[in-house]
Amino acid sequence: MRIEQLQHIIEINNKRSISEAAKTFFMGQPQLSHSMKNLEDELGYKIFRRNRAGLIPTCQGKEVVGLAREIINNMEELKSLASGKANLTGNLSLTLAPGVFNSYASCLITGFNGKYPNINLMITEDIDTAIIEKVATGTCLMGVTVWTSNYDETMRRLLDGSDIAYEEIIQDDLSLIVGNQHPLADKEIIRLSDLEGMTFVDYCGRYRNLLRICGINTTKSQFLIVYNREVMKMIIAKNQGIALFPRFFFYNDLFFEQGLLNYRTIEKGKDEIKMKMYLIYSRTKPLSHSARQLKKMLTETIVGNYS
Repeated sequence: MRIEQLQHIIEINNKRSISEAAKTFFMGQPQLSHSMKNLEDELGYKIFRRNRAGLIPTCQGKEVVGLAREIINNMEELKSLASGKANLTGNLSLTLAPGVFNSYASCLITGFNGKYPNINLMITEDIDTAIIEKVATGTCLMGVTVWTSNYDETMRRLLDGSDIAYEEIIQDDLSLIVGNQHPLADKEIIRLSDLEGMTFVDYCGRYRNLLRICGINTTKSQFLIVYNREVMKMIIAKNQGIALFPRFFFYNDLFFEQGLLNYRTIEKGKDEIKMKMYLIYSRTKPLSHSARQLKKMLTETIVGNYS
């Protein structure tokens, strides 16, 4: 049994195809088939069987693939310990939801590059559905998505169906975002009745229904729909409207640092809605040692700055 044979069966499991897996290793299909058959002969049982979806692991094969992933991960960790953190190399890709990108991308890039200068970290921004698709197709390694608690079950089913692992990083109540001269700026706690008749800045038209779910009467309110967060913040800073957002979207934000925008707590509505932030990555491909370091730094950065 050789390390490369373990890498071969992991990739066959990921691709569900010997021919597709062979492309990863720049080898021919017969050569990869021979490698897998030799391992099966050595173990004394079949690792894969074929069905309409392609090659899938047998019951014993699932255990073999799982153990193979652990061995490969441990090998990478041993190499990193021997070479030192600064000598870790490779390419990592991370896609963040827009609010998360604005708040944390810069500190993640500088922090990770300072600790692991030889790893090329690429961070991009995209909407939640696109992030899920990118992780599912392997276009990016990891992603950070955000959704409201009332969609939690739906989103978890979607991720489970796409073989995507998810870990909750943080959750937050919705807070009122107001300018420093707005009539509500002097109130520490905002009652739902205080919001009736107010002008709301609705980012991408997503929040009107959310306000109703929270128990806020919107029949007399005006809604300014914007598609750019900076425009949204400028309108609120000029005291021409207010918005509901979680606080974690505005870490490292100049509008708040300069006192132009402020948070205010809203009393609990009839249905308590929270915003949840999740880290997602493929269940079928093991995270490398460097990827696990990025995962750790990302979680520590977001949780540490929130608390």
